[in-house]
Amino acid sequence: MSKKRHCLALLFALCLTSAGAQERQQIGDNIVMDNLPQTVHYLGETVSRHMRTANSYSVRGWTHDGDALLFSYRGNLYQSKGPKSKYTELMNFEDISINSALKAEVCGTEGYVFLDDEDGDEYASVYVAASKAVQPDKISTGSARNISLRVSNQQRLVSYASAEKGTGVWRLYVQPACRGSQPQQLYSGASPTYPKDFHPNDGHLLSTAPTADDFKLSEWDLETGSERVLVTADEKISQAVYSADGRYVFYTTNALSEFIELYRLDRSTGESISVLADIGLDIQAIALSTDRQKMAVRLNRAGFSTILVIDSVNLKLLVPPPKRSPGVVSAMYFSPDGDRLAIRLSQPTVPSRSGLYDYRKGHFEPWTGGFVPGQEVIDLVPEATTYSSFDKDQNGKQRQIPVLVYRPSNASPERPVAVAILPHGGPESQSQPSFNRLYHYYVTELGIAVIRPNIRGSTGYGKTFELLDEAVKREDAVRDIGALLDWIDEQPELDSSRVAIAGGSYGGYVVLASLAAYPERFRGGISRFGITDFATFLKNTEPYRVDNRRREYGDERDPEIARFFERISPMRNADKIKGPVLIIQGGNDPRVPQQQAEDMIVAMRAGGAEVSYLLAKDEGHGFKKSRNKRFNDGAQVAFLRRVLQLDD
Repeated sequence: MSKKRHCLALLFALCLTSAGAQERQQIGDNIVMDNLPQTVHYLGETVSRHMRTANSYSVRGWTHDGDALLFSYRGNLYQSKGPKSKYTELMNFEDISINSALKAEVCGTEGYVFLDDEDGDEYASVYVAASKAVQPDKISTGSARNISLRVSNQQRLVSYASAEKGTGVWRLYVQPACRGSQPQQLYSGASPTYPKDFHPNDGHLLSTAPTADDFKLSEWDLETGSERVLVTADEKISQAVYSADGRYVFYTTNALSEFIELYRLDRSTGESISVLADIGLDIQAIALSTDRQKMAVRLNRAGFSTILVIDSVNLKLLVPPPKRSPGVVSAMYFSPDGDRLAIRLSQPTVPSRSGLYDYRKGHFEPWTGGFVPGQEVIDLVPEATTYSSFDKDQNGKQRQIPVLVYRPSNASPERPVAVAILPHGGPESQSQPSFNRLYHYYVTELGIAVIRPNIRGSTGYGKTFELLDEAVKREDAVRDIGALLDWIDEQPELDSSRVAIAGGSYGGYVVLASLAAYPERFRGGISRFGITDFATFLKNTEPYRVDNRRREYGDERDPEIARFFERISPMRNADKIKGPVLIIQGGNDPRVPQQQAEDMIVAMRAGGAEVSYLLAKDEGHGFKKSRNKRFNDGAQVAFLRRVLQLDD
């Protein structure tokens, strides 16, 4: 082992000090700061008071009797019967969040099943609790990544995908929603197998999974435990549900088209027919009414949500999509009578609200959320536009990259404003025009323009665009950022000499790679739990994620891919980064381990870059706790104010 590697492994703190870094400051039990001002938390408090929002109870569906809506808020479960009714607390367990609660029959009694992890480590246990329980009961075993929780139609069974910590082995379980019940293992192997829906008679279970070469939709006989593969496809099968009579299976995929479409499979004949095709939009989600007679379909139109409703028995359109989108919808549940949808909705000018959506009239009745009453509201609507990238599309025209641009009201050619570029994570994700308090603060209080590009690899624009960044095409996504810098040069009201870039997870990689590729064009960058080296990332991320990430980024065991990773690695190009960099990291992050951040800090400082660091020991892949969010927001505000010279 070299002296430098020995230093990294055993004497990391001493190495930082000897490299000229400021001594790290421990604040409380869990926050660590390096090269950040003492005012960070105060600045974060200022952001939290900016455009204050009302208590944002998140809708979770309907109560057992169907007379009230269920809501989660700060880890507890509530019910309410109307927009002006009080919120009655149903469950509150100390140190255990029930934000993911689903209705279930717990040992024959009305109750709930839910998942909860420890400080963001993503090893969520499965819990059940009767409605009046003092404490929940854990029904999953060991420490494992448990996800994709489903409840059967009679609500007595639950199913979930499970990967035991450190193994990379996935299992598919079904078990009664009762303390002391034993799980039935349907599958064990390297591929994550996600339960999707129980048959109306609870005798079968649908699941989706990747295979070595493609993707599959399977049906499991719960009596025999046997699997029957219903569909194989060369692209992901996103959703799958049974029809009302159980004869058919509805599923969504873009395997046969450019966009995600809806199909219906006849279980008897194996024949699939197209239900919603050639719309030119991705289907984001589907939801069935209680009797499975109606299906709500949520479409993605340039980031906005559009909802249409079909007769799922006769395959007829009941309600066409409205001319105007309600906003960005993140959850939807049919009312017991099937006449309305309970949804969670965000709009560019209004933060998240939950309430009832009359899909026939296109009218939304908010029950909770939004702004604190009486507050002066500053509307901020992004411009949805595109810019030309470096290459041509499949039609021979200059490829266009979608982008959301938020400009301060006083931006002008006479007084051009500084710019913050904010690439999203994923990379299979999308920047959508929903309200974000921090972005709103940047524009209205700091006076900077915020630009949110959907670079190649983003979802919502078709399969071709989504696949443009895979494996050895990864650098092209960074070149999209270079083209964006060229576009900024052409905007007279934007100051191209004062540009910063900030992003999280994969977006953090884009930040670091862009800083290395275009060092003279950025004043600085913020990487939040970002990938700094793909080879070590794939080696050290939790084993249950490795196969999935290799599909996206490439297999480091392939010599060609290994050489490519070495060439594009921000870690190996750290000496090219010139501007100041802020690194933000969660100590429990199972996806992008803390060591990715620590090694990058050493590498950048060795190359002469100025680095600031914020570590929350009790967070995972993103900050969830209110106090930690204050530090996170404040650190970013302080950094941008300094590097973009906003106080001059």
